[in-house]
Amino acid sequence: MKRQMRFAGSFYPRRESECKNMIENFLRDVSKPDDFEKVIAGIVPHAGWIFSGKISFAVFNAIKKNIDTFILFSANHCAWISKSAIMAEGVWETPLGQIEIDKDIAKQILKTGKIYIEDNPDAHADEHSIEVQLPFIKFLFPMAEIVPIMPVTTNDAVRVGEIVGEIVQNETEKGKRIAIIGTSDLTHYGLNYGFASKGHGNDALKWVKEVNDKRMINLMLNLEYDKITEETDKHKNACGPGAISATLASEKILGRKKGNL
Repeated sequence: MKRQMRFAGSFYPRRESECKNMIENFLRDVSKPDDFEKVIAGIVPHAGWIFSGKISFAVFNAIKKNIDTFILFSANHCAWISKSAIMAEGVWETPLGQIEIDKDIAKQILKTGKIYIEDNPDAHADEHSIEVQLPFIKFLFPMAEIVPIMPVTTNDAVRVGEIVGEIVQNETEKGKRIAIIGTSDLTHYGLNYGFASKGHGNDALKWVKEVNDKRMINLMLNLEYDKITEETDKHKNACGPGAISATLASEKILGRKKGNL
């Protein structure tokens, strides 16, 4: 099964040359942090590249080792799912070439997490949050494979993350190099989103950044995966709470205690 590009030409460039040029500009602007020796997971935004591409790219670029497989937790903007949805085999297209799904890891996740996860490629068909990350992976890690997972937006996402963390731990002990990336934007503010509780103008935007977004960022930095769903419901400060919960839960299983901003 092939998952076609749906958002190339709008969220990011469609042509290979333009895509590479934009990534190379990001590469000139970001560096690999000296203190990030063992990056195993990250959370990235997924808006159009002109808004958030450099931030997303910086996270992938902070990974200092070669990666065999990226497990990718997506947001869910339009799919109706009762279980977390994995795409267990096939390829995803990018302007830089195809990326294979690691079907062995995907099938392990599907088998172990069958109460919480089902093979549902259709859920990924119109979701952009993973697609916009793939050119970064293809550029920096051209041989890497992926496992796309769309977690539910409930606390069941925590269990999905724990299952993934346990599998990654076992596979890492066997020598496989795996990284986990979740994707979520933060507060969607303004009349277009039906959320403008602090009015308009600079003061409202300052509140979004320094209060509402900061609440979620602090939870992420402290790996408080069990608080993400409630926080999002109350304060509307993430569009991918399931992706955040799953990523943080997997990091906990893998022994991490804090995150880096």
